[in-house]
Amino acid sequence: GSVNENQRPSNSYNGDLNGLLVPDPLGSGDGPALAKPVHRSISLGALQEKQVICLSGDDSSTCLVISAKDVEIVASSDSSITSKARGSNKVKIQPVARYDWEQKYYYGNLIAVSNSYLAYAIRAASNGSAMVRVLSVSTGERTLLKGFTGGVADLAFAHLNSNQLACLDEAGNLFVWRLAMDKEKIQEEILVNIKRPDNTPLNTFRRIIWCPFIPDDNEESGEEGSQTLALLHEDRAEVWDLDIIRTNNSSWPVEVPDIKEGFIVVKGHSTCLSEGALSPDGTVLATASHDGFVKFWQIYIEGQDEPRCLHEWKPHDGRPLSCLLFCDNHKKQDPEVPFWRFLITGAGQNRELKMWCTVSWTCLQTVRFSPDIFSSVNILPSLKVCLDLSAEYLILSDVQRKVLYVMELMQNQEEGKAYFSSISEFLLTHPVLSFGIQAVSRCRLRHTEVLPAEEENDSLSVEGAQGSGAVESAAGVLIKLFCVHTKALQDVQIRFQPLHSPDTSASMPSHSSHEEFAFPDHMADMSTEGLGSEKESVHGSQPDLRRIADLPVPADFLSLSNDVKPKLMTPDAFMTPSTSLQQVITDQHCYSDTRDGGGFWHFWTCFPAIAVSPGSSVSSLTAVTAMSSTSVTDASLPRASEDLTVSPKMQLDTSLTLSSSSSSLQTSPRSHSVLIPGLPDKLTPKAPVPV
Repeated sequence: GSVNENQRPSNSYNGDLNGLLVPDPLGSGDGPALAKPVHRSISLGALQEKQVICLSGDDSSTCLVISAKDVEIVASSDSSITSKARGSNKVKIQPVARYDWEQKYYYGNLIAVSNSYLAYAIRAASNGSAMVRVLSVSTGERTLLKGFTGGVADLAFAHLNSNQLACLDEAGNLFVWRLAMDKEKIQEEILVNIKRPDNTPLNTFRRIIWCPFIPDDNEESGEEGSQTLALLHEDRAEVWDLDIIRTNNSSWPVEVPDIKEGFIVVKGHSTCLSEGALSPDGTVLATASHDGFVKFWQIYIEGQDEPRCLHEWKPHDGRPLSCLLFCDNHKKQDPEVPFWRFLITGAGQNRELKMWCTVSWTCLQTVRFSPDIFSSVNILPSLKVCLDLSAEYLILSDVQRKVLYVMELMQNQEEGKAYFSSISEFLLTHPVLSFGIQAVSRCRLRHTEVLPAEEENDSLSVEGAQGSGAVESAAGVLIKLFCVHTKALQDVQIRFQPLHSPDTSASMPSHSSHEEFAFPDHMADMSTEGLGSEKESVHGSQPDLRRIADLPVPADFLSLSNDVKPKLMTPDAFMTPSTSLQQVITDQHCYSDTRDGGGFWHFWTCFPAIAVSPGSSVSSLTAVTAMSSTSVTDASLPRASEDLTVSPKMQLDTSLTLSSSSSSLQTSPRSHSVLIPGLPDKLTPKAPVPV
């Protein structure tokens, strides 16, 4: 994992980037001590050499500990596209729009997310021309952006609070719009439109890389942020200063040959570039390529100097690279802490990830993802990855599987250590092709269940509610995503308890009840892209599709006022359970019962967190979890153990825990009292009351 000393730059450069442009105080033995860490100051102990983690698909054992330098993570059989396994009850889903995306690995982004808008790439149903749909999160208003050549290769907002959206098409044409609301309509203003020659070949290997925006303490919104971005075109990169381009041009589009200043071209790779990153001050560009090299370039757009390669190396022994992520806190940066101290690289569509220290250029950890060992079809994982703004959680989706992974990232700048400390698996109903992170915040969990919205504003103490009715609660994490899968765009919320409990005094925001649902009530319906009159419309209100007229509504939902946010559905709500269920409604739970051919009665229950979406089918209310006909008590429900790293369904003869010094596997006895994975703890339902 380490790199030869002769591959390091021979000279030290002045600047702000640790390991690249500043001397190494540890290596030289003098100079000031390293600055205090941005993240939680946790002493990171020594890691084992090897570890194998077999994911189970079992919702009761979400968070699995990673404790080795070389880790193999084996996909669960339940995550297979052909599996009939239930989705995770820790994932809540709200459909936003229906559209058929082709299932394949997209090198760019299909969706861009900001706090005010969503933007996602589609094609017109009439002629297949590429378009970008923009939705207002607050009002549900929408508009279409057109004018692309070929497909949309990539799109991205400048940062989470920005209203500037950049889009790059397959011909390399750049569009930058400023979005604004005027009289309840989305108005788009073209800020920059750079056009390539007409004979430019179409290519999907094009990316947009904005210069990261990190707010100051006295900066409230920072809507503008940096006006520097990098474009990756095949084997070259371009860095553009949009302020200079706008100052020198007043009408759009502008042909590339007509632009004399405001950009710089970076060449030095032999094949297509796959990923890149700009330093916060815009003076250093890092590029990753399919030729296996990562290179760092010093750039000055306004000067005449040619880009200078500061450092290059092959992090994955020459394999094509697909990921380049610097582990910096972009929510709130300590000015004393250097940027780019730790780096995550990925190869082979991110089947292999490595954590690097940029001071010593050594590999701190390697994580490999493998297909299910019991599957007859060997389908390799194809992973899309994204790091949250605080650099504490890496979220991954597998284009070949119905699953999302969340990996915890631990850093200690003083010790020069960083590694992934845990992985959590969340089963879905469809594979996610592209996603964007909207927020990561703290929330409260009751055992394995999510607390009701009205209790979210209470304190995060483990004591929970006061008095004789007190229940245990724990600090958890809420991750809000917008995910594109093959049939729809969805608002996805994951709530779980990570390995390291969130620090209640940290800067991570807490989750309050008014954030329960990102969209207003009128956006709870799914819209269908490319159908009917929408093919050519630019502005329009959200249509109501497939409304259910004759569905009996439980009494719980009749009392909801218009300003109450709808509850979100679990992935199971998109499955189709038995239609013969005869429902009995109570004030807290919805019970149903059926009799099978053998004369036995089976009892089922679904919980208030599962509600009907106007865009979903009637069966949305009948997502069920099996209950024993006998009384359910604490003693009859086993607690999930984080030591388990393989599913009981595998039925191995011995128990599977991770050896402390090797990758050997052991098993634990199968628990006969588990009815269905994901059954909530300490469930004491009330007696059914017919309506």
